[in-house]
Amino acid sequence: MKEKTKWFNEKWWVSPLNYDPEVIKRFNFLKQVYVRDSTIREGEETPGVYYTLDEKIKIVEMLEELGVEHIDCGYIGQVQDQWELANQIKELGMKIKTYSHLSTNPSRWTDEIHKSLEAKLDYIGFGIVLTEWQLQLFTGDNNITPDVMISLIPSVLKRIKRFGGEAILDCVDATRSDFSILKKAIEKGVKNGAKMIMLYDTVGACNIPAISYMFQQLKPIVKEIPLGIHVHDDFGLGTASTIAAVEQGAQYMDLVVNKLGDRAGNTSLEEVIISLEMLYGIDTGIDLSKLYNLSKHIEKVSGVPLPYNKPVVGKNTFLHESELHVMGALEKEKFWMCFTPYKPEIVGQNEKIIFGPTTLHGDAIRMKCEQLGFKNYEKFIKEILDTTHTIITKKKYINEKELEELIQKIIR
Repeated sequence: MKEKTKWFNEKWWVSPLNYDPEVIKRFNFLKQVYVRDSTIREGEETPGVYYTLDEKIKIVEMLEELGVEHIDCGYIGQVQDQWELANQIKELGMKIKTYSHLSTNPSRWTDEIHKSLEAKLDYIGFGIVLTEWQLQLFTGDNNITPDVMISLIPSVLKRIKRFGGEAILDCVDATRSDFSILKKAIEKGVKNGAKMIMLYDTVGACNIPAISYMFQQLKPIVKEIPLGIHVHDDFGLGTASTIAAVEQGAQYMDLVVNKLGDRAGNTSLEEVIISLEMLYGIDTGIDLSKLYNLSKHIEKVSGVPLPYNKPVVGKNTFLHESELHVMGALEKEKFWMCFTPYKPEIVGQNEKIIFGPTTLHGDAIRMKCEQLGFKNYEKFIKEILDTTHTIITKKKYINEKELEELIQKIIR
């Protein structure tokens, strides 16, 4: 297979079924999709995470270099640290568009709108709560019903517009809200000038077909007004849910580097971007080669270690141990695609190998002997294997350089 296609080229090899016309016809992709990054707002909701203002600005600079055009700054009308971030972004002349949210207390909204606009905020989100138990928690008033909340939409959105802002309707816990009530709220938002409808799967409680169905049903209601998706990863479906929404017309995706966030975290920026680019052929505008460095920077400043097996940016993502995988990596110019779906340098990583308990068939070691220039290695294979096994029982694996030194010592 030498012919370059969307699924096979010099950078990646994925399933051709991804691009089968029978598969593609099920989708309703828009021409352009956007990341609305929440690495700072949601990321700082990760227990134990705090960024200084300088650290936040550095993150924003790296996000801009990556190609991100939108960022969620938080509740800047109430949280001074978040206001300072939003204000500093504009003071420094950054082009990234800024977002924030009104708090849950109606008596503060006018002041929060004014304070947001002082920071030259681009968009202000009005969070509409449509589940009774959350309304009771947020308002402390059992008389506040979903219908009462919906009745507030016109006045709040118009107030934001009147003061000079652009309003977004944030549908909090949308996936657990009564769907007929949710539609009613969105219709009201569309009618009253919402610039975007953002749907929140607040506890990641929606399965993939349901996410698809929800967006299919809402697209005719919003028409040209953009839909956005925000998913938490409580069931491990953040990436899949976000992509399912994009498949059916979502234009904005709330994503977080390293999937930071409260509880199980939020949708992973790196996973969604790589999937859209390679599995769907969508140009996200993101510089893939900078993903790894950004991820490692966020790991450092957040203090939250990456799982070794984290897709795209994890330590083990391009680290091979088992026999056939190591053989493919040793001859990567010819066989790189056998056990990696895409080249590691595409995302700023490097491929590595180690020799462990599953690399003792002998063939990978033979290949390494040949690469080192030895011709008479066969009579030494058993000794090399036995010595390697002994080392592995004590330290679990040996790296490539250590194996090379071992081979040279035994054969010479």
